Amino acid sequence: MKPAPFDLHRPTGLEEALTLLALHAETAKVIAGGQSLVPLMNLRMATPAILIDLGRIECLRGIALEGDRLVLGATLRQAQLLRDPLIAAHAPLLRAAARHIGHVQTRSRGTLGGSVAHADPAAELPVALIALDAMLTLRSGRGTRQLRARNFFEGALQTALAPDEILCSISVACAPAGTRAAFREMARRQGDFAFAAAAVQRDGRTGAVAAAIGGVLPAPHLCTGLEAAMAAGFDRPRIEAAMIAELTALGPMTDIYASGAYRARLAAILLAEALEEVLAHG
Repeated sequence: MKPAPFDLHRPTGLEEALTLLALHAETAKVIAGGQSLVPLMNLRMATPAILIDLGRIECLRGIALEGDRLVLGATLRQAQLLRDPLIAAHAPLLRAAARHIGHVQTRSRGTLGGSVAHADPAAELPVALIALDAMLTLRSGRGTRQLRARNFFEGALQTALAPDEILCSISVACAPAGTRAAFREMARRQGDFAFAAAAVQRDGRTGAVAAAIGGVLPAPHLCTGLEAAMAAGFDRPRIEAAMIAELTALGPMTDIYASGAYRARLAAILLAEALEEVLAHG
């Protein structure tokens, strides 16, 4: 199918984009890489009257160190997460997650901010950002606000982003030397959306472990019960049982591809595998 007719705007500055969005907030959609929105438009599941393309706005693309945080522009291509040395050094979990995104072609066009704003329950980057306690910077004609990733995702394809706001950047705390990260997911085929995914990072300085699970609930889930489950050390059966119980209590999703019980069990196994990897060798 072909998309419904629409007008395309390609601003070269952020202020221009914000002005356009403020004028057309109810009928416009922001597009970055287009890997999620364009298929929906072709199926006419999304029919925006106006598209605002952020691709020409230079200030939304960069990667920079600001103190002890790594700041990533929202239109950063997903492929850059795999090859940029700053990502490798300071955000290894993002690099680990990016390996599982789609295929080379989709990673070459898809963007970090696009994946976050789309908020697909099975998307990899939101899971990693929840584990990293990332901070999101949102801009509108009304001003700027910052929001933790853990407060941004509200449900399947639902976020706290207001209709007149643009996600401009995402920042994460720089990982200390010795930090270990692991990402696991299970899908029917490589590049498909995952039935479940797990993101884990172990701080190289404090040894603290942060973990999140995706694909099981309508939004990525921070594993709040993990610390208690690991209080007496890593024990795989105990960890898996605790995570299954935590996810089951929240009502895991059932669809034509997998039951909620299967997704919860699979997520617990993937989490245990990722934990074993980051805890290996001390």
